[in-house]
Amino acid sequence: MTTPAALIELYWTVIWNERATERLGEVFHDPYLHNRSAATLAEHAEIVADTVRSIPDLRVEIVDIAEAGAAVITRTRFVGSHGGPLFGVGATGRALSAPSLDVYFFRDGRVERLWHLFDHLPLLREMGAIAAVDGRPADLA
Repeated sequence: MTTPAALIELYWTVIWNERATERLGEVFHDPYLHNRSAATLAEHAEIVADTVRSIPDLRVEIVDIAEAGAAVITRTRFVGSHGGPLFGVGATGRALSAPSLDVYFFRDGRVERLWHLFDHLPLLREMGAIAAVDGRPADLA
């Protein structure tokens, strides 16, 4: 039997990094709760596709992963080059790196609810859409 943490590793390393969104059903119920809204696997696949259109060479790095009862918590870092429109800013080719914190709640071996928190501030700064604060990077991770 696959552990919840192993499923979440598959989510980031295979579904995101290899763009294998056809495997979302191995990890998530359909539908599932994404933050406060119900989402389908097709909608989740579109989130991946939209992100990759903006950052074509995107890699998600797992920084930390922990199981806590029926939940898995990850800290990840999204890394890549700004190659397409993102937040209304056209492709700049600049390097991007931003952290994410996610909590996955499991039922019957798959995710039924996901809490996703993404720090967009570093992306906006690195794209040149906003300036650094007091000359310091605005990365909160």
